[in-house]
Amino acid sequence: MILFQLQFDVAPDRGEEFERAYAEVFEPALIKQKGFQNVKLLRLYAPAQAAEIEAFATEINYQINFAFDSESSRRVWAASAEHDVAWPLLSGIARTAVWCGYDVLASAPRP
Repeated sequence: MILFQLQFDVAPDRGEEFERAYAEVFEPALIKQKGFQNVKLLRLYAPAQAAEIEAFATEINYQINFAFDSESSRRVWAASAEHDVAWPLLSGIARTAVWCGYDVLASAPRP
């Protein structure tokens, strides 16, 4: 299994737009892909809460983490017509969009 991590810097006044685009376009396109395993949309804590826990300072305020059964399955998604609509929508809302991939070495099921 692989995990792909998308990281975004989204202006505060565009957060709702970003979340809506994820829910209405990106996730529905992603979850129907062959080999798809799971996805999570993450939003960074509010500044006061991040400061309270002494969190690492970052401009990245949204992440999307998704898993596929293999990198080859993810690449099929990346070359799909659905991706050609979903990715430009999300990345166009963000000020910055970067990504990285991981081989999943261990994963514990929820008890």
